[in-house]
Amino acid sequence: MEVREELRKVHNLNERELPGLLAGYLESSGLPHDPQNLLIRWADSKIRRGPRWMNVDMTQINTPAPFRSVYIKGRFLGIPLEGLDTYSGGHGEMTIRALKFLKVAEERGDPMDVSALVTLLSEAPFLPSLFLAECTEWSQLDDERVEGRIRDHGITASGLFTFDEHGRFLKFYTEDRYCAEFNMEQHPWSVEVLSYRDTGGFIYPTECTATWHLPEGDLKYFHGRIGDARFNIRTL
Repeated sequence: MEVREELRKVHNLNERELPGLLAGYLESSGLPHDPQNLLIRWADSKIRRGPRWMNVDMTQINTPAPFRSVYIKGRFLGIPLEGLDTYSGGHGEMTIRALKFLKVAEERGDPMDVSALVTLLSEAPFLPSLFLAECTEWSQLDDERVEGRIRDHGITASGLFTFDEHGRFLKFYTEDRYCAEFNMEQHPWSVEVLSYRDTGGFIYPTECTATWHLPEGDLKYFHGRIGDARFNIRTL
């Protein structure tokens, strides 16, 4: 119900001059500047829970409100699991249930609020209207990097976006995220785009990873492929 309500909203965007790297990314990819929302269906994807990988299907909705909701479905050791990862109204939450009724995990609170908001920021190149949203600010640091900052309900988060010589988004890096698997400790975190594809209307990321940069070494815990990405939908 909350997602359906978000899809009906119309979001006001700022008329602003974007840093050269962001403007170049939009031009080279052919992406629209002002989509009202984004639907991503992830397929052939996997998440690591401890030492084991779990294959998952995910349906994701983002808007520049800012709002983010990801429904996750998979099996772990043969047991059906469902998860909901959300950011809405200044609050982030992750809930995982087995067999629809048994609560496996539930994370909420201030660290989750910041973590969910910075995750949404990391996906701004997937939903370019976030470049123009009132909640974001952008500063180009050099020929490859842009710093993004997002504010919502008194929460602030930031990170670095790296682009290649062709203007394509390569990597997001932040130190503002908390790791639920490590007692909600704060560790550097990154998202990397491994490949792009031509969708027939624009060039869009198709394969991504997410990694925790821990003192004992890097831990890659997500590898996903985008099966479908659509803008400006009004219903699921």
